[in-house]
Formats: sequence, C-alpha cells, structure tokens
Amino acid sequence: MEPDELKLEPVKFLPDTLPTPWGKIDYCLADLGFVDSMAADGMLGGNTIEDLMQTYLERISGENVFEAYGTQFPVMVKRLYVKGRSSLHVNPNDEDAAQRYDSLGKTALWYVLEADKDSRLYLGFRRDVEPAEFYEKCQDGTVDSLLKEVKPHAGQAFLIPPGIVHAAKGVTLLEISEASEMWFRLYDWDASDRSIHLEEGFDLIDFHATDSLETAFPVTSPQLNVRRIMLTEPAGVESPDGDSFRLYTCLKGSLQAGNSKISEGGVILVPADVLSWQLVPGEGGADLLEVSMDVKPLEQEQWTAAE
Repeated sequence: MEPDELKLEPVKFLPDTLPTPWGKIDYCLADLGFVDSMAADGMLGGNTIEDLMQTYLERISGENVFEAYGTQFPVMVKRLYVKGRSSLHVNPNDEDAAQRYDSLGKTALWYVLEADKDSRLYLGFRRDVEPAEFYEKCQDGTVDSLLKEVKPHAGQAFLIPPGIVHAAKGVTLLEISEASEMWFRLYDWDASDRSIHLEEGFDLIDFHATDSLETAFPVTSPQLNVRRIMLTEPAGVESPDGDSFRLYTCLKGSLQAGNSKISEGGVILVPADVLSWQLVPGEGGADLLEVSMDVKPLEQEQWTAAE
C-alpha cells in the first residue's frame, strides 16, 4: 500500500531511557537523531518517529508545521528524574540556534510531577546581574547566591524561554519542549569531569532579574500550545482543518485513543491527518496534557530565512 493510501491512526510510542550523573531521562517521544522514538502498536508499530516523518510528511505534523520545521518532528516529551542537582544551563532561541548550529532552539515547559521539602528549581536571577559578576561566581563556586530559587510542588508548571539560566534538584519533571538538546552547561555542582560551555553560551544569557516563570494552563506560545484535560468519561475531539498533530501525555490514570492505550507516563501521537477521534479514560479517569502547534505564516517566513 502506498503511503498516501494508508489511513493513519493514533499511535503509542515507547520510551528511551538514558542515565545521567544526576538521575535519568525517559525520552517519551523525541526525534533527535541520537534518540529516535519507536511507535509501539498498530499499522505504524516498529517505525520510528523519523521514519514516520520521512514517509508521511505533513500528514503527521500538519501542513503549516511541516512547512516551518520540515521532516523533523518539532516537539519532544521527556521525564527528568533528578535525584541530585542538574547542571546550570541556558538554551538558545530559534534564530541563534539556526544561524550558529543549524538546529532548533529551545523553549521548554516544566511540569512538576513529584517534589519534596528539599526539592528546588533554579530559574534565572534574583536581581539584575553584571556579566562579569556571573562569570566570577561560576569560577569561585558561589553562583547560588545569584540564582532565583523556587521550592516547587507537584502540579506546578513553569514556561522557560531561551536565555534563562536554569537547573533542578531532587525533583521529577515532565518536560515538553521544542525537539532540541541544544543547550550550554554554564556551571556544574555535582560533577567535575563534564565539559563546561560558559564562554560558548555566555552571550545567550538574559542577565536581568527574572520574573516568575510559573504558568497556568492553557499555555500558548509560538513554539507550544499545551492544555490540561481531565476526563472521567469518553470525549470526542475534532480537528477539521488538520492543522496540527496532537500529543497526549498521561499524568495520572489511563487513556485509550483509537486502538492505542497508555497509562501514567505514556504518550500517544494523533497525526494531523486524523480529523476526529475519541479519548476514552480508564476506570479511574485520565489526567492529560495535550500538545499542539499553531504556526503562523510570519513565523514560517522567519524560520525559512534563518535556515
């Protein structure tokens, strides 16, 4: 059967787990090259997300999304199990990442899954900081004194734009972001043998005092649209224009979409070519985050120019 003849359907993906010095990462859905998530069921089972994008193109991501991002699936979902303290790093924006590294930049949403009294997030600066001061404190190990420290609790969400220095300690996070691992390690508390990219990432940093990054749902940005859905009974969803894929990640409970079933931590992709579908929660209901994109023509032109 030719690719344009196959009727697409919702599909579940298998996670890839990578250990880190501070814990581990579950890549729930990612098209990164070194991680290429695999479809787990249905007619598409056994294919990676890269395979699907190369074969079905805009039928997977949506016409406008495909025109803007090409054959890379533009969003990734991962779980961060931070037992120690992650390195302090900064992400570039799309323009800088495209011009310097031929990559996507990174805007990220952190959703707190688990936290205790010792958990911390470091999100930007407490006050305006002079670049020389930040550099010196990274060298002498006192950078903590400059960072805005947040004591998180389960259920909070934080939208982290490019340029904001950030790190996490003793917390489990769901990260939804652009499909990029383009970031620069500025400081590392818990390891001395990993490379530091302070000089390379220095001009990307926003040194102004950081306002609260906590956000409520729905989250709307040029890179991500995320809404929270709590289901206790089946619900029909329609996307008559087929303008974007939908990703569903299960926070609690279980969910069936089409023939694909997931429980807590699972991810289902509904291709843009699917114009209507049913979301069926399990017996205990389903607490979900739904991810889509709304790419505007101007943004498409800007991205094309950056390439």
